[in-house]
Amino acid sequence: MTASFVYRYAKLKADIGPEEEPDRYLSSLKTIDGMALCRAEDKAAWIIRILAVCLWTLTLYVLDAGWLFLLYGLCISLLLGLSYVDIRINELPPLLNALIAVLGAIRMAMDIGHWYVYIIGALCVSGTLLLIGLLSKGRAMGGGDVKLMAALGLLLGWQKIILVLLLGAISGALIHGVRMIIYKDGHTLAFGPYLAAGAVVAMLCGDKLIMAYLGMFIK
Repeated sequence: MTASFVYRYAKLKADIGPEEEPDRYLSSLKTIDGMALCRAEDKAAWIIRILAVCLWTLTLYVLDAGWLFLLYGLCISLLLGLSYVDIRINELPPLLNALIAVLGAIRMAMDIGHWYVYIIGALCVSGTLLLIGLLSKGRAMGGGDVKLMAALGLLLGWQKIILVLLLGAISGALIHGVRMIIYKDGHTLAFGPYLAAGAVVAMLCGDKLIMAYLGMFIK
């Protein structure tokens, strides 16, 4: 259900394109027949649904049922949707970023005694990316990526959001490098899907990866 809704939202956003005004987009969203869109199945819809089911199941296996499982599962559905849009039009939907930020605020409220972990997470990586974007005048980093990392940082905390950035940067460089060689792709890449993949890994096994890394230096 969640994956289907996110996909319909993402498809509409991708079809409208980045040049349209937000109020026109929201107006279009209200007039779209959701049932008709649901019946208009295509390959991308099934890929997103299958990935959502697999990742929700894996998240349940790793975390067991509970509030954290629900928050992470919803975030995964949103990440699938924004990855679809970013691949299509190189833009991360502001509404999906905002919804991830809402999940982050709920996560912080659940662990309010360590609120600073989430506030630092929201600022440390996104602030760095914002600086890179400003220095490059938007060529090296887009505003959507900055907002996504701020939202994910609020959800995951500062240690895991650094892991997300590292995983996203490494996977993006490797995969896009191969695509440039084989498919002659340009230098511009949609960074959102790689950050989303890094976020999923951080949700499912971030603590283990961080401890394994620290264990290399702490005996």
